[in-house]
Amino acid sequence: MTERSLNWKTTLTLLFFLMILSRDVIPANNYPEWFIYPQEYPELIIGYSYGGLSAKEDAAYMYCIYKDCIAEGRLEIFDVSGSNDLLKNSNYYYYFSDDSVSSIEKQLKLVEKFDINILTGDYIGAFTLDTITTQKAPRIQVKAIKKPEWIAKTFYQDDQYYYGVGMYTAQGRENDGWKTAEEQAVFSILNNLAVEVHKINLLAEENTDILSLESMEEITFIRIYYNMQNINIIQRYPDLKNKLYYALARISKSDLYSPMLK
Repeated sequence: MTERSLNWKTTLTLLFFLMILSRDVIPANNYPEWFIYPQEYPELIIGYSYGGLSAKEDAAYMYCIYKDCIAEGRLEIFDVSGSNDLLKNSNYYYYFSDDSVSSIEKQLKLVEKFDINILTGDYIGAFTLDTITTQKAPRIQVKAIKKPEWIAKTFYQDDQYYYGVGMYTAQGRENDGWKTAEEQAVFSILNNLAVEVHKINLLAEENTDILSLESMEEITFIRIYYNMQNINIIQRYPDLKNKLYYALARISKSDLYSPMLK
């Protein structure tokens, strides 16, 4: 075998590994149906390998949070001269039973695993607490997913439910993007409800283009407390054209309690 042929093989091998590595910045072009339309698979619990956790560990944490938790935090709301949009900065902490997480994790059974990046080991897992009866779900090509109307919103409601839309960049590691979009979807519900029930009076200086404390006459700080049950992520949407991930969260009005909503 000549040195030249060996070099070609080495080059091809490097190209192969670069293609795998590129999945960190190039999103998937197809997904399992249960991931895009989780509302159609209510028996499944989705988890991500994320932040040092396995997908099973993440699924157990999120199951317990979404099933029944307390969210506490602080919301800052302020305005800037020359802008018609309120700027919101929030920070929340979830409280739930660690014992419950351990118990749920032991009961979870893997239904299907979707590899995001083979080299880094990033993957998304679908689990169940029931007997595994679900067959492997069909794959959906991203280009075949119809752009949903809800991505143009941040929060809305109907007679029965509150809905929150979360969005995060598709640049970087894919699991981080999806995970953050889901967190933002839940935060969107909490933030917007807090804004709706508090009267905000903000006066800003005129002709100020720089975002600074001097351009704000008043900042409203709201201490937030919620008890939430049965949160659901009901749909996800990968907007690869604009390099964004979207998630839609839903919670029944009867499953969300806060003293400020009285």
